[in-house]
Amino acid sequence: MADVKGANMTRGRMFLQILFKSLKVRKNRVSITFFSIMIGASIITALSSVYFDISAKMSRELRAYGANFFIGPKVTSASRTAEASIIEESVGLVPADKLIGASPYIYGVVRLDLGNAVLAGVDFAGLKKLSPYWQVEGKWISVDFDEDSCMIGKTLAKNMELKVGDSVNVIRNETGFQKSLVIKGIAETGQAEDEQIFVNLALAGRILGQQGKVNHAMLSIVTEGTDIDALASRMEAKFPGLDAKPIRKVSHSDGRILDKIKGLMAIIAVVILTVTTLCVMTTLIAIVSERTREIGLMKAIGADDRDIVRQFLSETLTIGLAGVAAGMILGFLLAQALGQAVFGSFISFRMVVLPVTLIPSIAASLLAAALPVRMAVRVVPAQVLKED
Repeated sequence: MADVKGANMTRGRMFLQILFKSLKVRKNRVSITFFSIMIGASIITALSSVYFDISAKMSRELRAYGANFFIGPKVTSASRTAEASIIEESVGLVPADKLIGASPYIYGVVRLDLGNAVLAGVDFAGLKKLSPYWQVEGKWISVDFDEDSCMIGKTLAKNMELKVGDSVNVIRNETGFQKSLVIKGIAETGQAEDEQIFVNLALAGRILGQQGKVNHAMLSIVTEGTDIDALASRMEAKFPGLDAKPIRKVSHSDGRILDKIKGLMAIIAVVILTVTTLCVMTTLIAIVSERTREIGLMKAIGADDRDIVRQFLSETLTIGLAGVAAGMILGFLLAQALGQAVFGSFISFRMVVLPVTLIPSIAASLLAAALPVRMAVRVVPAQVLKED
């Protein structure tokens, strides 16, 4: 029993000596294999890190293109307006970290100096977050209590021959309200807003005789990690007179864009793995060709096919683990660079990235070793040693 144990220990030491000597002697080949695996693993780590973080970040990025949620009176309601306080409470049900922007709206027709126009009462702070894509000449109204200023759409400004800094008279015949306002900004939206004039909500309520009322509210909500259908149901359950719903066309477009980006990243990862496998395989074939005599000698002194397979797979696994470890570190740094360049923020570290990188990379390395190992097993000692 002691003899068997001693023989196994000796065999193990010899195996390790051959392993490390093989790695040390063939530094160039080993380096090529190491760097191939490292580069492949780094790209996969970077892509998978971005992949698992992209939904949240892209969901926020896509919110720059407008509202995706509507709150207003039910269609069956006799009134076209709702209490502003109720709308505000319903908006408060949205988690603060998911709400990008929100603004209530109240509309009415007013007379300006050169004709009629649609007046929109809004929350300017919320509207700016809701519609960052607006091109504004001049500047946004920065405070909601400013009742001496307004913003107008580009088309309306052109028709009324108005520019930033001009004064415009706003008249509401039904209420007898009249006020002169200074134009602080001219907005180009490419939509119906180009023909409207905007004032703060409180002033619009007095002009239109609808104090404390709004027609509806538009919200921009991050959909990643948010069940917006359940959110809409909670709002309607708490406020039966309201109709709350996501804007399906916008939400569907967001999802399609994310799916396409994720699909592209998955394809790139597969291509990188394939290239890495081929590169490693080519290098290992060259190593086997260089070690033909060594393999023949090992077989001649008693090594069987299992020993040869174990030897080469162990070498490949050792190089592979080292390459993957270095690749993960490099890949995470690359992910941060991508996050800063594309999203302006860092990519979060997720534990799921480790197995997603490790398993495919090691599997690709071992797969690349399959053909070289088969070549090594087929070496005939008599033929190889006879040449010496």
